[in-house]
Amino acid sequence: MPQVSLSPLPANLRPVPLPWLKRCFDLAFAMTLITFSAPIFILAFAGIFLEHLLRGRPRGSLFYTETRVSQGRAFDFRKFNIFKPGVIEDMRRQGRFIHTKNLEQDGRSLSVVGTILQRTYLDELPQLFSILLGDMTVVGPRPRNLEIYEQGLAKGEYFRGVLKAGLTGMVQSQKDLPGLTMDKQASMDQEYLDFQRSHGAWQLFRLDLRLIRRTVLLMAKAKGL
Repeated sequence: MPQVSLSPLPANLRPVPLPWLKRCFDLAFAMTLITFSAPIFILAFAGIFLEHLLRGRPRGSLFYTETRVSQGRAFDFRKFNIFKPGVIEDMRRQGRFIHTKNLEQDGRSLSVVGTILQRTYLDELPQLFSILLGDMTVVGPRPRNLEIYEQGLAKGEYFRGVLKAGLTGMVQSQKDLPGLTMDKQASMDQEYLDFQRSHGAWQLFRLDLRLIRRTVLLMAKAKGL
């Protein structure tokens, strides 16, 4: 677990417990997808390794790892390493926070294999292990890096401090909506927090299934996570 110092939440805020049904679904979902996607993991590892080898960096990491926040706690967030060798290392040497969405939108930063994985959303598969470990859940606000987390706290956005981070969420399931500003996204994640606080496990489970279904439909349209 990363040893980082995060700003404390207000004293009246406590982490929202994960309902038993939600945790059971997380485990079943993650284990099922890991089992069926095992060949994809092997192909991704082979592709990343071979491209690094051809670029003269055979020891390049197969994963991209970053410290992110889930329920107010730092954890190691992993995805397949979709970036060209040296891109991440250069940014870290400069002491800059890495915003992967910006890098992903810049095609020059992605490797050939990384471009394929990113466009098919397969680069997100390693997060299934974070769900198994309990660092993430299937549905919740997306995990953000320390910089964005602290910026949110400064604006009074506490949902990432009390909820488990998710593979998808209210925002990701409705990315086709117009005018999806950062403030609107924060409002949608807060709406999910309010729903989880005020509804039972089965009602939350039904909402999660709807959000997962919407996300799958949007991914089919290449709207992204």
